[in-house]
Amino acid sequence: MTPGKAAIIYHSGAGRGHATQLVQPTDRRLIAAGWRMVESARTQYAGHARDKLAPSLADRVDLIIVIGGDGTLREVCSGLCQVSSRIPIGFVPTGNANVVAREQQIPLQPGPAIDLLTTGKVNPLDVGMLRTHSEAAHAVFFLAMLEIGFGARVVQLTHRLRSGALNAIYRRWGDTVYAAAAVGALASPSEPLFRFYRDNAVEARHARAAIIANTRCYAKGWSMAPDARMDDGRLDLVARQRSSPGIILRAFHAAARARRPPTAFSLYKKGQRFIFGSETPMTVQMDGDPLPALKWMEVIVAPGRLRLITPQ
Repeated sequence: MTPGKAAIIYHSGAGRGHATQLVQPTDRRLIAAGWRMVESARTQYAGHARDKLAPSLADRVDLIIVIGGDGTLREVCSGLCQVSSRIPIGFVPTGNANVVAREQQIPLQPGPAIDLLTTGKVNPLDVGMLRTHSEAAHAVFFLAMLEIGFGARVVQLTHRLRSGALNAIYRRWGDTVYAAAAVGALASPSEPLFRFYRDNAVEARHARAAIIANTRCYAKGWSMAPDARMDDGRLDLVARQRSSPGIILRAFHAAARARRPPTAFSLYKKGQRFIFGSETPMTVQMDGDPLPALKWMEVIVAPGRLRLITPQ
């Protein structure tokens, strides 16, 4: 990239507070490469980067650097998409899962990640779009995945635990809190049946759990959709049609080995558009964040909407 104007958006709570410490080294590295730093902005509340910071920078800079986790990256990408901006984004990952960084082989160590900002290439990547009712004027964007069922319940329980008595444990040992939530969800699995349509299909299929994936990476080394790619213009649907603790464990065991789940109780499809519906509200998570229960949603791929700096 030809150096121009750049800005940093960082989440001070990410990486146990380490994100704040990386602002100055990032700033110095970009200045040394010929960039003019316009602003360093700290996110102050959920949605701040999406609704205020990213849109306000869209016509002022040529590059935005995100220091934070997947959630902060998603907010910046969403804010730019809302104003139809194609500004490249550099990413210094400091979150817990760092799904997008793992997927695109962006270094998880701060030093190499900062170096990549000036040595990498701008890669156009797909994002997912979610509408929660048919008349919705605006879509919600996601980068990695949308999930219905057991995995979404785990995320929901984790969010409750990390917001309460286990917050301090989560900040140090986040995986422990996820494991506790998984045990709690497995002890009382509840996965109501829902229907879905792929692309232009007129006949519905049914399932009790599903993941609509834009990335292979689901968690640290796990893969629910091992054939997913962020640059193929499609989303991968993995739908589980039966539910029991044993079947759930078999599905997640396959994910831990980065393999497709057994076809005896699941199906794997690629598509550009999916519609889901249920009379019973569906438990849903998006990129590791819980969503309100939904009875209808439309999921569409938006090819090449994220322009991310990745290794050459």
